[in-house]
Amino acid sequence: MANDKQTKAVSSKKTPAVKMASAGKGKATAAPKKTVSLKKEIPAKKSTPAKKAISDQKTISAIRPAFLVTDAEVEAAFQKAIAAADAKITSSKAKVFGKYEFELQIDGYHFYLSANNGQLLLDSPAFTTLLGALNGIKTFQKAVALEPFVVKADKYKRFRFILANKYYGENYPSRDMCINAVESVQNFADCARIIPYSPGKEALRAFEKAKKSLKSPDSVNWAKIEKAEASAEKTGKFEICREGEEYCFYLLANNGHILYSSRYFSNEAACRKGVESFKKAVYIGNFFVDCDKFGNYRYVLKNIGSAPSFIGESYTSRQSCESSIESVKKFIVTASIVVSED
Repeated sequence: MANDKQTKAVSSKKTPAVKMASAGKGKATAAPKKTVSLKKEIPAKKSTPAKKAISDQKTISAIRPAFLVTDAEVEAAFQKAIAAADAKITSSKAKVFGKYEFELQIDGYHFYLSANNGQLLLDSPAFTTLLGALNGIKTFQKAVALEPFVVKADKYKRFRFILANKYYGENYPSRDMCINAVESVQNFADCARIIPYSPGKEALRAFEKAKKSLKSPDSVNWAKIEKAEASAEKTGKFEICREGEEYCFYLLANNGHILYSSRYFSNEAACRKGVESFKKAVYIGNFFVDCDKFGNYRYVLKNIGSAPSFIGESYTSRQSCESSIESVKKFIVTASIVVSED
């Protein structure tokens, strides 16, 4: 990698803990004027009155094992979190603030952090329960306060921030826009309202359907696949790239279109194992199309066991997303594996 792709400090008003690197995967957002230091925590003051109780809690119990928590406990946890978040906003005297929203997707519950203008700043990893997603906000806030952000640019000039090797930002077309998003996350992470949520019937049905329709590795004729790969004319490719001190891989169609871009691995061997895990998951075929609350479509490819799902690129229409799935299925059979050091 070129020297300018090594991790280096980036200065911004009160945000010294933003690091730069040249590896990553983009949406622009305007940062508020006030920048909150990573090390500064806003103390919670006297709690404000709790918000209205969450309705329709029966839908939550439909997908949550009964031994975990009761519906009343989930409701109480939301009321407490909402009151605490409102108290922080009041004590900080902030004129603008963000919001945390929740959604049940195919792979589980997510929380979203949005800026005051509605711009998406973060889509969280998936959680098994709604309460897990709610509690996940605290873990995220702690990471924002204590951990450095790393801004990475991949070989396709897409910029993305990564926090604590767990939270991945959106893709941005420029470094400045990505840094601007980091500053907004730092400002809004601890200054955002929490919006009550109860999953609707349609989301619950989709979630349950996905769980019940999962195929197992035993359903695949692996000997037949091995023969098909051996005799296939090579088109498309898995490109393993060293980006900074880490590695990632891309699945590319024969026209260069990106069908999948992976997370980061510590070394080439681990990245190659990631390619094989992805291929195996594709052959098993547990694909689902998910549409988030912002109208973006992505495919969710379930991994084996409890391993994290593979999340595809973002598309503006379901048709484009479904077309991408078919291309992925096609090219994993014919794609060669190449290593790029650029």
